[in-house]
Amino acid sequence: MRLSVLSNINLDSLVGRLSKLNDVYKTEGYGTWVQEIINPNSGLYSFGPQAVFIIIDGEEMFKGQSRNNSTIDMNINYIEETVKNNPDITFFVSNIDLWTRKIDSAKAGSKERGLEFLWEDGLFLLSRKYRNLYVFDLKSIVEDIGREQFYSKKLWYLGGIKFSMKAEKVLEQYINRCVDSVKGKRKKCMVLDLDNTLWGGVVGEVGMEGIELSDYKEGARYKDFQKKLKEIKDLGIILAVVSKNNFDDAIKVIREHKHMVLKEEDFVALKINWDLKSQNIRDLSEELNIGLDSIVFIDDNPVERESVKRELPEVTVPGFPQDTSELLNFAVELYHNYFYTLDITDEDTVKTEIYRQNMKRRDAQKSSASYEDFLKSLETKIEIRRISAENVQRAAQLTQKTNQFNLTTKRYSEQELLALIDEEGFEGFVAYVSDRFGDNGMVSVVITKRKTDTEIELDTFLLSCRVMGRFIEEQIIGFIEDLYKKSGYKRLVTYYKPTEKNAPVKDFFERLGYSVLDVDSAGNKKYILDLEKSSIDSRKKFGELMIL
Repeated sequence: MRLSVLSNINLDSLVGRLSKLNDVYKTEGYGTWVQEIINPNSGLYSFGPQAVFIIIDGEEMFKGQSRNNSTIDMNINYIEETVKNNPDITFFVSNIDLWTRKIDSAKAGSKERGLEFLWEDGLFLLSRKYRNLYVFDLKSIVEDIGREQFYSKKLWYLGGIKFSMKAEKVLEQYINRCVDSVKGKRKKCMVLDLDNTLWGGVVGEVGMEGIELSDYKEGARYKDFQKKLKEIKDLGIILAVVSKNNFDDAIKVIREHKHMVLKEEDFVALKINWDLKSQNIRDLSEELNIGLDSIVFIDDNPVERESVKRELPEVTVPGFPQDTSELLNFAVELYHNYFYTLDITDEDTVKTEIYRQNMKRRDAQKSSASYEDFLKSLETKIEIRRISAENVQRAAQLTQKTNQFNLTTKRYSEQELLALIDEEGFEGFVAYVSDRFGDNGMVSVVITKRKTDTEIELDTFLLSCRVMGRFIEEQIIGFIEDLYKKSGYKRLVTYYKPTEKNAPVKDFFERLGYSVLDVDSAGNKKYILDLEKSSIDSRKKFGELMIL
């Protein structure tokens, strides 16, 4: 990713670290962050960054300036103008850490604390106003490390370098984490053991009353761990249980123990049996229709962890803290390392229920006389809408995360998507799907581009894997064909770009009667459909299509 790190202090060393994984813009000198962002002809904008990190040192910001609201307001105004004028760039602006340097009486109070608050409050007001601005929590990083560890007095006085090597390593991790989140990279599912993981002790040996799970002493560490896992789940991560245990013993704890934070409905699946955990995880992956590389497995037993690593190398298997008093910190690390997110959609908050509904659909399919009978019984409804500011967040998320049914695998941020559909000749559509089992939410994104007065191009066509195979894709593409045919277009041009994961749709357009114009050595295909000769009515229909 192309990114820039701007600051009012020397961060050349940090920029060098980040350049290992990213294309990073390096400013001439330092302390020029304001000039860089407010000048449309600066090197920053010539570079064309996708993300800009503005790391502000509080002491330097007020150096030579009044320590009052006017300095804060001036800089906040610079940032707002920049963010507003560059909607296609994602900005991360840090809060500040101000040392209380003046020696004064205890009753004098700390003016610095108020300034820190005013700066952060101004940033959060902007972040709520503009989708492309996020607050980079520098203050918390300083607090976590401790000022004595974060800052280096020796480096500052010798070379004008304020942050320690340790601080730069942590900042590098946080910035790369934000970059991954912009790209939509995060795991989808956390699979959890039970005994000595969600509670202390083996329930089959000590019974429900004998396990460690409470508001105090040893049991509190497990309850606090569950609280953090619940917070992660509420950000759109699905939780599942894979445990070697007697089902009745374990489910009794989950359903009846008064200190269980995670309830049965918080888990998308409970695989409590004596089968190999690797096999249970493999089955879970198939049932949920998610890749093994989307799963993080948490287990206190090193033997079980090594077994899963060996049998399922795609699954992420972190170590487990030997000292269980570290479980709270462990949960926070899991979030930051694998599930970190910049924002959530409404659909993220009900992700577990969506996956539960899908499992009910699978059961209904098994009991149907035929697949067509199953599809008819679903009573599917498909709503087509234009991409807008109200739905762009989820649309961008789908472009970043959808891999299997994604014909061109183009990835867009919210800002890029909004900018694209504002361009003349581009149009964007999204599709929402619901049925008798529940609401699947937004599942498809289609972006078209007018090539000529008679030719339209399909830039993006993707469908969430959770509704694949229900011929919903045929009805959506049928809508697109019909729309442009009625608008006077003669030809529809589209593409297939092969990836490691989208092989299931490599022949999708051939099946629909499109003609292959070109295939290169890498397997990239170009297609064309004669809209005048195409038969829209031939598309299979098992849902009611509504245009909103």
